[in-house]
Amino acid sequence: ETKNAAFNTMINEIELVASSSTAPILLAGPTGAGKIRLARLVYRLKRHRRLVQGDLVEVNCATLRGDGAMSALFGHTRGAFTGAVNAREGLLRRAHEGVLFLDEIGELGADEQAMLLRALERGTFLPVGSDREVQVSFQLIAGTNRDLWADVADGRFREDLLARIDLWSFVLPGLAQRPEDIEPNLAHEL
Repeated sequence: ETKNAAFNTMINEIELVASSSTAPILLAGPTGAGKIRLARLVYRLKRHRRLVQGDLVEVNCATLRGDGAMSALFGHTRGAFTGAVNAREGLLRRAHEGVLFLDEIGELGADEQAMLLRALERGTFLPVGSDREVQVSFQLIAGTNRDLWADVADGRFREDLLARIDLWSFVLPGLAQRPEDIEPNLAHEL
């Protein structure tokens, strides 16, 4: 009962934050804890209350690797690199006036972390191959199953970026700690 009450209290806090703040939200917890589902609920709440007009853009940062990561997130100009036949908008621009959910944010490379920090602090970034800044405004929700503070200590994650995204943080318990949620989750999946 106590665990269930604590979880419900956390959900109520997230709802309050989602409806009153535009600061980034950090959702931590093991794989399968429901970070994606919660990010979608936060988006729907913000959309319903007309706090955002744009789309929800979901990105699994673990799938962004190498040179394509910068282009996927920040876009590129035509001819920016070999194979860039057309310009690419980028996911941050798609999230303009909406919500950007970066799942597994701890998997981003150092360059992507630096560009993301700039976009969060200044509301601008440079697409790959461009010398013109793009302005964006989005609500960031980040998800992770890692201890990002330990990653900072090990030099794998930028401390300044973590300080910027760790304003509202919530640790979601895994499904093993919420057995009452197993049956409803199974029913939903079936």
